[in-house]
Amino acid sequence: MTHNVGTSSNQLRRCPNCGSRVAQEAETCYFCGHDLTKAPPSRRRITWIDLALVVALLMLVVLWWQMGSRSTNPDQQTAVEISTPIPGTPAENEAPVVAVLATATPASQSEPTPGPLLVIHTVQSGDTLSSIAIQYSVTVEEIQQTNGLTDSLIRAGAELVIPVPPVVSEITNQVEVPTVFRYTVLPGDTIVSIAVRFGATVEGILQANGITASDFIRPDQILRIPVEVPSTVTASSESARNVPGLDTRPGSYSAPGLLEPADGGSLPRAEEVIFRWLSVDLLAPNEWYVLRIWPVEGSVGLLPAVWTKATSHRLQPDAAPATSAAMQYGWQVTVVRILPDEGEGRGIQAASTPSDVRNFTWR
Repeated sequence: MTHNVGTSSNQLRRCPNCGSRVAQEAETCYFCGHDLTKAPPSRRRITWIDLALVVALLMLVVLWWQMGSRSTNPDQQTAVEISTPIPGTPAENEAPVVAVLATATPASQSEPTPGPLLVIHTVQSGDTLSSIAIQYSVTVEEIQQTNGLTDSLIRAGAELVIPVPPVVSEITNQVEVPTVFRYTVLPGDTIVSIAVRFGATVEGILQANGITASDFIRPDQILRIPVEVPSTVTASSESARNVPGLDTRPGSYSAPGLLEPADGGSLPRAEEVIFRWLSVDLLAPNEWYVLRIWPVEGSVGLLPAVWTKATSHRLQPDAAPATSAAMQYGWQVTVVRILPDEGEGRGIQAASTPSDVRNFTWR
């Protein structure tokens, strides 16, 4: 007897639509009517390699976008390149020749602040890094770092770049009652030079001493000088009373060397004015720099004297004269010493010779 061998399980054919068994040669499913002659669509499986490629592509797009939107504004440096030789003084107090190179300013700030002023200092015979640091109100380390120095050895004639610090402080000089000081007249003094040196007025000195503009003053004469000073200035004279070895010689310091603004410069009224000068030495508690700014012609626009321990001062735009015409101003710096009250009132004296006078135009 012959038995028909059935179709093996691995040769069974099923409808891809309903899963029913169908004959090998069938063209249509008898149960659902699905057309069996069409090839079933192939399904591609997503592998981990595909996922990795997609993630990598997304990361590249994000990185490209960030690099394209990132701002790259390096710190700027505004070149000034102004040669500012300090006018000649007596040989024993000769000031070094310096040149202003540039002012480094931050790249992006809502209210930019002045950066360090780069100054070239020509080393003089007897100079040391310590004495130069004191003169410019910087540290020895800052000079070494700026000039790439590994030790303290310097030689006469060498040029050092000094990062003069920005404006350190401002003093408003807001006082109610002037302080009357005792001053001993020196040879060559005039009422005008005394007023400029101490931040007084000619009219105030004349009235305080009961004299007129036609009267002469003589050396060793005692004058009463009314000066408006901050309370910290008068207090400093008392704090120095017990400090041993304080110098009380008039003109014991050399004249402060002026840095900026440049002589004859023109400055816009809408911007602040930065005044800078060289340090004469470490000031005693009762010694102050006095900055005086005055109109070259007339008395309109006379500004209060500035008393400060710093070697710079920032003058705000609202100090500019109200007139629309351009005005020329002069400025000068002197070191002033306040003496303790010895029962006859406080004395005042110029601890340095006055600096040279510089002019600028406010336009």
